Amino acid sequence: MSQTTEIWTVRDVLNWTAQRFSALELPTPLLDAQLLIGFVLSLSKVQIYTQLDRPLIEAERSQLRELVRRRLSGEPVAYLLNQKDWHDLDLFVDNRVLVPRPETETLLDLTLAVCRHENWQPQKILDLCTGSGCLAIALAKAYPDAQVVAVDVSADALEIARINCERHSVKNVELVLADALAPQVQAQLCSKGPFNIIVSNPPYVSEAEWMACDVSVRSFEPKLALVGGEQGWMMPAALFQALSASGLMEKAELLGFELGLAHPEILARELANTLTLPFTQPLQLLACQRPVWEFPRDTWFAVKDYTQRSRYLFAARSKAQ
Repeated sequence: MSQTTEIWTVRDVLNWTAQRFSALELPTPLLDAQLLIGFVLSLSKVQIYTQLDRPLIEAERSQLRELVRRRLSGEPVAYLLNQKDWHDLDLFVDNRVLVPRPETETLLDLTLAVCRHENWQPQKILDLCTGSGCLAIALAKAYPDAQVVAVDVSADALEIARINCERHSVKNVELVLADALAPQVQAQLCSKGPFNIIVSNPPYVSEAEWMACDVSVRSFEPKLALVGGEQGWMMPAALFQALSASGLMEKAELLGFELGLAHPEILARELANTLTLPFTQPLQLLACQRPVWEFPRDTWFAVKDYTQRSRYLFAARSKAQ
């Protein structure tokens, strides 16, 4: 987009922006262009296409040029807009937190589905490594009578979680700034429990995987929220051990964790003799489309994501217990 007095319409900037993004091989060039143009012009996606002949004034073009420049540098669209639609939540995000992913939506959906099937009405929920607060807020809205404790080691992340709690008028989330691996923190959490549900999306990317990440991840998203050690499963393993040692797992009716690919099997091998609930050998691998009433009870099991790759680790207790 030149800065001359030439008239540029919505059609012109849409085509130009999408072409620039496509030339750089960004993954969703047209969608990114639509989102940025919609943001600058306060238009929905439908309105963009009903106003293709609308000319942009220079102030609008100038704002769009700056956003396009930043996107071309690799900065995620969610950070440019300070907004991410996730599940049924409109979340505030910036570079202090990881952009919430669709994989974590699956973790939420599975958790809610098991609770619905078992007719569980949790009174206390623990969300470890809460980040933007997406899981904690979604569960707090689903169970407004429950007390939700959301823990993160990053003060910056908890500030974003606080903003999102206020945005969604959620009053039943307690934000705790702490290292969940520390024994004293585990003791503090025990005093707030017992928790019916424990969920977590901990850092699980290895150092090597992080170095190979796209520039939009490596250069803009917080490494603290991504990397789980030299081997990515190290942080989840330490978290499991801490939860088991403190006794927090003993009373939980449902435990659900989002992990790296094949990490459930690795953790089964590494931690088979240390966790409160027994692992099956080998783990049962279930497609996430499988109905939750077919999930096993009183044991750990892995669930595949929608690409049929093992990613989630769950344990659900039978009603008898």
